[in-house]
Amino acid sequence: MDKGISVYFGFTSPIEDRIKKIKEAGFDSVIANADPRFDYQNGSIKEQMKLCKKYGLKLSSLHARYLNSELKYFFENGKLGDKLEKNLIKDIKIAHKYGFRCVVAHMDGENNPIGLERLKRVLHYARKYKIPLAIENIHANNSLDYIFENLEDEYLKFCFDSGHEHTFSPNRNLLNEYGEKLVTLHLHDNDGTADQHTLNQFGSIDWKKLAKMLAKCTPVSLDYELLLYSVPNNLTEDEALKLCYQNAIELEKMIESEKSKKLKSIYKKFETI
Repeated sequence: MDKGISVYFGFTSPIEDRIKKIKEAGFDSVIANADPRFDYQNGSIKEQMKLCKKYGLKLSSLHARYLNSELKYFFENGKLGDKLEKNLIKDIKIAHKYGFRCVVAHMDGENNPIGLERLKRVLHYARKYKIPLAIENIHANNSLDYIFENLEDEYLKFCFDSGHEHTFSPNRNLLNEYGEKLVTLHLHDNDGTADQHTLNQFGSIDWKKLAKMLAKCTPVSLDYELLLYSVPNNLTEDEALKLCYQNAIELEKMIESEKSKKLKSIYKKFETI
């Protein structure tokens, strides 16, 4: 399984140094963002892609640009909603241009047909460019359920965010509900009180339970979306990357172990026939 991490993971080292360190830590791929508002942090998307190619990193998901305060307008008529729709289409085109596997979108507002019609138009471009649009679980009352209950499209997919579920929807099992739509992951941990985007060692997610659910899904890249400046013990950038990669290796082992258990169970059933 590929193992990935977000281009920005909490440290503000120069972008080429960061990309190089991601590769040297062992990662196969990256999550990126094409929003020009973050150019100061990561450089332009063109620069990021040039460096990923230079250091041999694959492109996993492209996170659609957004501001939390603007998300509601996607479900409303007007220029602000039109702008969000156009930006989402723009990100799909960027993902196609550079070769990302999918685009991840936050959806949140007063659920109504206006948002569904906007999504239908966006999905037209997703099909055209063969770039899946993955709706991410964010807080407990976001539009995820409404969208999946009312739209069916081969390019409408699911991005599972482990930290968001643990904090905002701890009593749900979203991989069990929408695992058949899973196309990408945002992995990170927290203590259950806030969206902390930290490493496994510093949170309280049951990763064995999560591995058991992931073992039932189509394999996807194990992508971490982190803000590692919040990691305790003042870890350096290199130390934090190394620890994150170890987390990914351990998660992969747990997933493979669960798959092996399932196969053994199937074999035993055949032996008794």
